[in-house]
Amino acid sequence: MNEQQQLIKDTLDRMLTDLCTPEVVDKTEAGTFAKDLWNALAETGLTVAGLPEGSGGAGGELEDSLLVIRESARYAAPIPLAEHFVAGMMIAMQDGKVGHEILTVATGDFQVDASGKVTGSGEAPFGRWADRIVFVADASGTAKLCVMPTSDLSIEEAMSIAGEPRDIITVDVTPDGNAVMTTDDDSGDKLKLMMVAVRALQMSGALESALELSVQYAMERNQFGKPISKFQAIQQQLANLAGEVAASTMAGHAVTAAFRDLDAVDIAIGKTRIGEAVSLGTDIAHQVHGAMGYTLEHTLNHRTRRLWNWRDEYGTEREWQVMIGQAFLKGGADTVWQAITERR
Repeated sequence: MNEQQQLIKDTLDRMLTDLCTPEVVDKTEAGTFAKDLWNALAETGLTVAGLPEGSGGAGGELEDSLLVIRESARYAAPIPLAEHFVAGMMIAMQDGKVGHEILTVATGDFQVDASGKVTGSGEAPFGRWADRIVFVADASGTAKLCVMPTSDLSIEEAMSIAGEPRDIITVDVTPDGNAVMTTDDDSGDKLKLMMVAVRALQMSGALESALELSVQYAMERNQFGKPISKFQAIQQQLANLAGEVAASTMAGHAVTAAFRDLDAVDIAIGKTRIGEAVSLGTDIAHQVHGAMGYTLEHTLNHRTRRLWNWRDEYGTEREWQVMIGQAFLKGGADTVWQAITERR
């Protein structure tokens, strides 16, 4: 982490500590957008950190944005930072402007006909609170990047198990010429890979927070006259959780390194390894907390419910494991060891 990124992290930690309290997360899950939190981050440029200045971003390194996304997940920030960044990246690739609006992305089945009419439907995280939604549509074999105002869309509200909006959008409109742009044929794959990468980083950040909460609780909770952190069984569980968090942190570093070139195999490996850590780590965190950790009043559930949801979004572990296996086996059995050892 360089000096600028350390400054970003310190600033973000202070703001999230003040503005992303458990009460704010609970209110958002009840249907109230965390406007003060979003506006504060937007005013400091953190919502567009790492995006090109020429496209309306704050400039800086790509890693700056990924750091913001990971750190915000440590606080279960209930705003579309990851989606806004990916949408901004897709727009920047077309030399478009991000502006000050709230952006999100949609994945689904979208088409553009010969007359320019856009139709289709898909899922858009935080769709109800976005100003524009970015998605890739097919136009008789040509990919089109669509940047549609939510006023042109029909939105069916839905929620994830984390209490975050996972709205279903339906489009059936002929937009103006600036809303649809010809793009690379693999843009749909790029959008999905970027979402896989940011979800992996969010999981890494939330797992780290779950470890911190578990250690703090074990030190504060007394049983039989002493903190439960003094019991060997609890110490063993926390050590196992720390190991999984360390593995997910390293996998997150690999995802960050792979993001610039969108290396599908490295991103898939990172997402899969962090997903495995989620399965083991959330079990341990809840075991350490006991019944208290399962109550909605405790902030642990803000992390673990998001972790369970993010783990399965944009492809389950099994789907990505199949892709990884196919990638290493495509050269035949004799090349598997070389293919594995040559990875970064």
